[in-house]
Amino acid sequence: MIKAYNDIEKTSFKTFLVFSFFLLALLLPSYLIFSSKYMIRNIEFSPKYQVDNTFLDTLYGESIWTLNENSVESLYSTDPTIEKIELIKILPSQLEIKLNFYEQVAEISDLRGSQPKLSVLYKNLHTTEFVNASKNIVSVTIINGPVDNGFNGEIVALFMTLSSYDEINTGSLKLTHLGTSIVGNYENTEILFGSPIDLATKAAAVGDLLSNGSCQGTV
Repeated sequence: MIKAYNDIEKTSFKTFLVFSFFLLALLLPSYLIFSSKYMIRNIEFSPKYQVDNTFLDTLYGESIWTLNENSVESLYSTDPTIEKIELIKILPSQLEIKLNFYEQVAEISDLRGSQPKLSVLYKNLHTTEFVNASKNIVSVTIINGPVDNGFNGEIVALFMTLSSYDEINTGSLKLTHLGTSIVGNYENTEILFGSPIDLATKAAAVGDLLSNGSCQGTV
């Protein structure tokens, strides 16, 4: 009879332990999610980046455990130059938003109108007028038109082709759109690209010549 009582006691204790474990498993996530200790209080951007307070208000006070990339996806539509967003959570209440931007490809000067227009072209074909241009991008001047809708895509393809050569400084390449043809100047070399189509193929053809540094004159 004593043995039976001991068996019942052991069974009850095991049941209590199992119940306690499951109860803890249920309560701990709730504590982590709803505890004020883990509510977002500090937000930093890397690199430094300006956003309006409306966006920040959607993050402040939220649990650090529930935030993910979907929580900041509105940045993509606000700024098309953003390629990727990474969230770094620093316990208990700090959030670092790491931004990767699309590569700048070209600075385009359009001289066809009475007022020249200056814009920067990105790898994803987005253009903007209010940004500082990088030093290693292609310089494009449009003197005459019309310019085909696919011209920006041709410039991106050309840039990506030439930038695959370590020896070529794409920032030294200057292109002039004359309406029916493209003329390029790279250091001491003039490049006759012809019509503004298939620029990637043409860039590949002259890439080897430019990369060895001995090409001069007209090609």
